[in-house]
Amino acid sequence: MKKVFILIFWFTANAICNNAIAQSPANDANWVLDTAKSDEFNGSAVNRTKWHVLDCPSGDCCNWGGSTAFERGNAVDSGGILYLRTDGPGGAPMPCSGGTFATGGITSDSSNYSYGYFEMYAKLPGFIDGGGVAHADKFWPTFWMFYNPNCSIHNEIDIMDECCCAYKDAETTGSGWSEAGPGADSCKVISAGAITNVSTVPLCNAFHKYAVEWNSNRIIFYRDDVPYFENYNQPSMKMNPMKILMSIQLSSGCSFYPGTPFPQFMQIDYFRYYKLNLDCGTSSTILSNTDLANYVFSVKSSIVLGSTGSIISLNPTDNKCFRAVNTITVSGDFTAPLGSQFTLIPSACN
Repeated sequence: MKKVFILIFWFTANAICNNAIAQSPANDANWVLDTAKSDEFNGSAVNRTKWHVLDCPSGDCCNWGGSTAFERGNAVDSGGILYLRTDGPGGAPMPCSGGTFATGGITSDSSNYSYGYFEMYAKLPGFIDGGGVAHADKFWPTFWMFYNPNCSIHNEIDIMDECCCAYKDAETTGSGWSEAGPGADSCKVISAGAITNVSTVPLCNAFHKYAVEWNSNRIIFYRDDVPYFENYNQPSMKMNPMKILMSIQLSSGCSFYPGTPFPQFMQIDYFRYYKLNLDCGTSSTILSNTDLANYVFSVKSSIVLGSTGSIISLNPTDNKCFRAVNTITVSGDFTAPLGSQFTLIPSACN
């Protein structure tokens, strides 16, 4: 049934354009949660074996955005939520050049996050006024990754980060990635791709997922499991392992909206890091519904689904995603009924 194979592969390759259900960990069993590098923020304090709490007096980049001063006490893990707090006008200026308003942020202790799926579930700062209009003027919530040991190398992936005052409507965020290779002039960053993403609902009103799938041959950005920006097979995707950073920055180019209630918070329910389950040296052959039921999802060298005389059928509620490095072949009597999700993805073994 080559027609079925070609149609489904085309649909998968164009899933982003069609807003189809994409292959986030919520619907792709090939992803495995790395609990050691994730955090549900269920403790009574920030886990200092995983995170460094940004602190202006200790010298942590205390002028990002022109008005931001990080304060250790503004990052609190309590009741299953990481609270990153912003103190408004009237507070004592932070002891840091340009720092006026205290905010919170954390970064991972080490640069050991490489290819995988990175997801934050968060409620962003801002508020709804009496007329139902959202305001987040001056707030600059961020979720990004970086590698910058010196001025000859700079890698960065901005999962959720939009410069300056763009987030003032509590709906506009951005995503992208950049790199500067050896010999880059004065840490000049080469932008490899970027997009502005406007939500249909205020992001300060409820929790939402912000995520990226990063591999050596692809990068895909998601919100709430729906992809909105992707690119494939660019050299700039092969970057170094990075650090994670989640914070509230403040922009110097605008002021807080009059009547903004303080303190304001960026509330993070969890940060999760997934890796693909790799079994790239193995090829798999699925010849029956029993084989399909017993299949352990992982990235294979090659996959064969069906053969002459075999019968394989998905259920209408099935969501099956197969990943292989080399080839995926579908033949025989194979049925994917209306309502089922059947995806074939060529994947690098990273």
